[in-house]
Amino acid sequence: MTHVSTPRQSHLTFLDAVRAYELDTAIKYFPARVGQGVSCRLLEVGAGTGAQARRLSELGYAVSALEIKDSSYRNVRCFDIVEYDGVNIPLPDQSHDVVFSSNVLEHVVHLDEVLKETYRVLSDDGVCVHLVPTPSCRAWSLLAHYAWLARRIVRKLLTVRPIAVDSEDVPRMPTSAGAWLSTLFPPRHGERGNTVTEIYYYSHSFWCRKFEENGFHVVRIDSNDLFYTMANALGSLMSMEMRHTLASVLGSACHIYVLKKKLAE
Repeated sequence: MTHVSTPRQSHLTFLDAVRAYELDTAIKYFPARVGQGVSCRLLEVGAGTGAQARRLSELGYAVSALEIKDSSYRNVRCFDIVEYDGVNIPLPDQSHDVVFSSNVLEHVVHLDEVLKETYRVLSDDGVCVHLVPTPSCRAWSLLAHYAWLARRIVRKLLTVRPIAVDSEDVPRMPTSAGAWLSTLFPPRHGERGNTVTEIYYYSHSFWCRKFEENGFHVVRIDSNDLFYTMANALGSLMSMEMRHTLASVLGSACHIYVLKKKLAE
């Protein structure tokens, strides 16, 4: 019997490929994996499925991974993840050499509190590496939402329910006014602003100010050199190579912020 992947499985496969590519881009900013016989201690905040944490562990980092309890990836984890309340990091002061997050900070409600917590658990000579969506990603996502909606409608029309291998194979119809609105008009992706003003909340200006306000110095800003949108309109239908090429024309999906602590003289 031929196995047919569900939209959920296809999304996870695409997500893993994207995060692996991004990790390969960001890892050059991490400290050495081993120093004086001791593994580099790395904390991933918002670990999702744990795929990046697992890869970092395989590379020799001593990894701690945190995620909130009601994460949508809770049932598909592939790494030992500690659940926390989304604000208070259950780890000692200066206990890690790297704090890493990927497409997480924009979803944090209590951003200042979480940044202060990452400052607390980071060693004085440690580094934070955060990937955050770019303004161009937000802008392209407005258009990509309708490409996603078109694919969803076609799939709904063409899927024959009696032979569907999983209920997720058939896109669900919205069942409330709010659900219809979020389908017809793209909602914001993160926790600040709205669909349009998020363009500012993903800017260098906003994030550099937030990092500086919470005790960090931004030592470098880079890009992940990969084009994708929050709507995931094409998913695995577009190769990583093509997404890399498009990033030079349409803009990268994420900025990579490399931070160090601002220490008293």
